[in-house]
Amino acid sequence: MKHNEDAALNAARYQMKQEQEPMPADEYAQATAMASVTEPKTPLQIYAQDEAWEVANSVLDEAFARGDFDNLALAGQKIDHITNNDDPDWWLKSMMRREQLTGLGPPALTLRVEDEHMAEVLDQLPTSAAVRAHVEDFNARIKEARLQLLGGPPVITPLRDATTEVLAWQQRRASTPEPAPDASKKKRWWWRR
Repeated sequence: MKHNEDAALNAARYQMKQEQEPMPADEYAQATAMASVTEPKTPLQIYAQDEAWEVANSVLDEAFARGDFDNLALAGQKIDHITNNDDPDWWLKSMMRREQLTGLGPPALTLRVEDEHMAEVLDQLPTSAAVRAHVEDFNARIKEARLQLLGGPPVITPLRDATTEVLAWQQRRASTPEPAPDASKKKRWWWRR
């Protein structure tokens, strides 16, 4: 008797597999060249998924009708990652801007940024020898970046003349007056209390 039930059950399973409707093509996966879902879904699963989308859409439509999405904080502002979708690294660049990360990226870009802020960096150095060493290090990094074959944008940052930068540093330092020492803050010795 057990053997007959197993045979009938196997026959019913075989017949159900033969009667199943062919699965509709995953148009989104084909359009985006993404892999389709590997496990086939039953018609009931497909219907449940479609019903869930319909429920979500109806909830969104009701929220739009109530005006829940009117006057949002960033309404009308430019969204970089949507408007500039031709750049494959939009997410990385937007994260670097948002998090204010510096010093990251290909050498060509970091050297350009460093070149733009060179005068401020040099003005913070204490001696002309330190200025010359910093400019020579900067030039060495430019030469090294030009020799690397890692790809990325070309290195267009020009080399800087160390002597010219030292003279400019001295002129900037001479033109800014040094703050006078505060006379009200005299140093008091412990034995004069």
